Amino acid sequence: MSDLQGKVAVVTGGTGGIGKGIALGLAARGAIVVIGGRSAAKAEAVLAELRRSGATADFIAGDVRSKADMTALADETARRYGGIDIVVANAGGNDDEARSPKVRGPFADIDLARVAAVVAENTCAKLFPVQAALPHMCGRGGASVIFVTSEGGRVPTPGQTAVATFAGGLIRASKVMAKELAREHIRVNCVCVTVVRDSPSWEAVFGEHGNVSEQHRRQYEKIVAGCTLGVAAPTDIGSVVAFLASDDSAYLTGATLSPTGALTLH
Repeated sequence: MSDLQGKVAVVTGGTGGIGKGIALGLAARGAIVVIGGRSAAKAEAVLAELRRSGATADFIAGDVRSKADMTALADETARRYGGIDIVVANAGGNDDEARSPKVRGPFADIDLARVAAVVAENTCAKLFPVQAALPHMCGRGGASVIFVTSEGGRVPTPGQTAVATFAGGLIRASKVMAKELAREHIRVNCVCVTVVRDSPSWEAVFGEHGNVSEQHRRQYEKIVAGCTLGVAAPTDIGSVVAFLASDDSAYLTGATLSPTGALTLH
């Protein structure tokens, strides 16, 4: 399919995991893909794979937790390619801190100051790239914003106060943005994920150097067992994001999709 031919897409956290799957999905539909991330070395392998498929692909370094970095990412993308049509806010904030038992654990035991800091950091990491891109998205005849966040924002999960707070808040904020930006023909939707194989979260739990709490590990094992359609790969999430970026979903905004393999149903 080539329904995104010539469209310019920015994918934060595109140097691996879910972000790589998203970049591949957008490129398969013809989009020009600019991946953001902190490591040029990690980006090289992804860029090589995208370019082998015939896609136009680029990397611009930046930390999603920095407003200045995200402004520079958006401005440089627009300078190179003339504007921005798609923004996928995929990267989070400090994943290691978010996995700490003092942040991800029973409410009675967590450190609320650390939780609040993670919530703020992760929320800004999703919103900074979108706000920075907006001036380059208006007036292009239609554009799409997709937030990739946690299914913990929709389904209460023990030990996930922080996740529920920032992911749930992001889902509600995306609906406000969908209302505000509809007049500019900019659609805003969310994709909520659980366990995705070949991602940093997967490696943190099941990899050789896994470093999560026993409760966290048991939760993931239960999720894997409950995914009737199997555990998603990054490209599975990429296909959903590409749908939301395309004209196949031209009348869909303010929606939240949960590709969770029948683990959760809404």
